[in-house]
Amino acid sequence: MSTELQRENAAIRKVRGFFYELNKSFFLAEPDPEKVGHWRQIINSLTAEAPSLKLGAAARQLSLALDELELNAIKDEYYELFFNPFSPRLISWTASVSVNGRNFGPKLVEIRQLMAAQGLEKEEKFKEPEDSLPILLDLMARLIEMEADLGAGGAAAQLKILEKFLLPLTAHMNRQLQADPGARLYPLCADFLQAWLEFDESYFV
Repeated sequence: MSTELQRENAAIRKVRGFFYELNKSFFLAEPDPEKVGHWRQIINSLTAEAPSLKLGAAARQLSLALDELELNAIKDEYYELFFNPFSPRLISWTASVSVNGRNFGPKLVEIRQLMAAQGLEKEEKFKEPEDSLPILLDLMARLIEMEADLGAGGAAAQLKILEKFLLPLTAHMNRQLQADPGARLYPLCADFLQAWLEFDESYFV
């Protein structure tokens, strides 16, 4: 492989990894002032520089919401949607629920097998199951980082996670979020994520 092609592939990996890390940050932990400030800066820049028209449109809507909403409102929405076990608005964000209708289903076994085949394990700092949205996004970022070493097997694993896990799960979550009249930010985060995943799928064509 030529040096120029290696540089090009490294640049693509950097961009792809950046978007997976950005999307993971929306869902992984409770928002704080530093994180929300980072979102505002990055999403605002993407309103004019996104790699696809759909992603740019999603970034513009998300940027407007981030500018309008106070930190406490964002934190409250996150808690009610993703962490309050008694909330009637609680969103299911595991592939097992989206496909099998229950947590700890066959999709969890499948993703654990895929991770084992690539020599990966869930990091101890993560409490969510391996088929949850934040862990799947983290897994994609790690596989992209390791792509040059893993070769074709790593690329195949990425495509499987994208098509069999992330795209169906995000569509499932998006339907739930769009049906919640009180959710203002996270439906837009899900739109942004879905636009990114659909664009990233073109990488494998």
